[in-house]
Amino acid sequence: MRLSHLALAVCLFVLPIAGAATFPALAAVKVSELGDLSAMHTIVADTQALVASNDLAGAKARITEFETAWDNVANDLRAKNAQKWDAIDAASDVALEAVRADSPAATSDAALTALLAQLDNPGATNAAGVVTTDTSGKPLPCEDMLAQYRAVQPKAASLDDATKAKVADLEAKGLERCNADDDKRADDFFGQAIQLIGA
Repeated sequence: MRLSHLALAVCLFVLPIAGAATFPALAAVKVSELGDLSAMHTIVADTQALVASNDLAGAKARITEFETAWDNVANDLRAKNAQKWDAIDAASDVALEAVRADSPAATSDAALTALLAQLDNPGATNAAGVVTTDTSGKPLPCEDMLAQYRAVQPKAASLDDATKAKVADLEAKGLERCNADDDKRADDFFGQAIQLIGA
């Protein structure tokens, strides 16, 4: 074999191996029907860490970065799958409100965990594992989710005042959406309330 041919054979053998080293990093990125949401996930995870370290100003600034980034792609994501976009959007509304509260630590960790779960698996369940869709992916009737919430509501009596207020707010939002026949958002609000109660 001529030297030039030998060099070419070595290159062809080595290059695929070198290139393969980058594959695991690519495979680690979770890609849903809405596309790669890993950048959004990173912002929310950063926000959660800032809340945990009691850097509330930093957490509020970081969640605003999420809000801006989310709003910038809202139309594109909604066009891909409106139902899954809406599941994340509803969870983001709860997280934004929780982080921006005067005393966010009481409820924001749970809200941010729920948002992370939706970014990882849009529209399936909330962070507490509360199923909000049937086997076909259709939202459960909001009356059914309300019944689940009512069943665990008495446990809210043991919560701190800030969390009780949040649960009551989510209940009100869920009832408003249910009365408007918006099962998807109503289910998400009731699911978030169940999560906060810890049932």
